[in-house]
This record gives sequence, structure tokens and C-alpha cells, in this order.
Amino acid sequence: MKSRGMVKWQPFASLPEQANYINKLMYEMNKVSRPMLSEDQLVDLNEKLFKFFENKEMVNIHYYHDGYVYLVEGIIEKVDAIKQLIFVTCNGKRDKFSIASIVNLELA
Repeated sequence: MKSRGMVKWQPFASLPEQANYINKLMYEMNKVSRPMLSEDQLVDLNEKLFKFFENKEMVNIHYYHDGYVYLVEGIIEKVDAIKQLIFVTCNGKRDKFSIASIVNLELA
């Protein structure tokens, strides 16, 4: 009998529309609720944010967006307390994040 090699069966993805619907459904099903931080955790997060900003250290930033917690590694370049944003440089690319979306900060 002849081997099928690396061919994978995808019985529910036979039509492109069906595959898109299933991928979207799986994305929605895997969402998590926003982690709630205690007052102590918020104070600790604030202290870490300004400490890492002052020292220009490489940090891991865990942030919440659209039902998922993501991780980005970079250096905090600017903290805008008025607009509640932080600017992070990662691999030469500058991103901005809402301070309210940050779940955890730690040294990389």
C-alpha cells in the first residue's frame, strides 16, 4: 500500500468559507476574560514600569487585547502619563501600548 506521506486530512475545511468560519469560531472560543488586578498588583506594576523606564532595561510586557494576553519584549522608551500610553522599542520597531492593558512586567 502506498503511503500518503505528510498529507493531513481536514474534513471540515474543504470549502474556504467553511475554513474561515471555523477559524473565526475557534478564535472566539479561545478568548479569555481580562485579568483583574488587585490594588497591590497595580501599585507594584506602576513601580516596575517607572523603574524599568528609568534604567532602560529589556523587559517582557504582558498585555491584554481582544480576549488574549500577548507578550512583547523590548525597552520602554517613553511613558506618557497624560494619555496613559507607553512606547516600547523592540527590534528597531516602536510600538505603543495602553497602560491599562498591561497585565504584568518583568525583566527579560
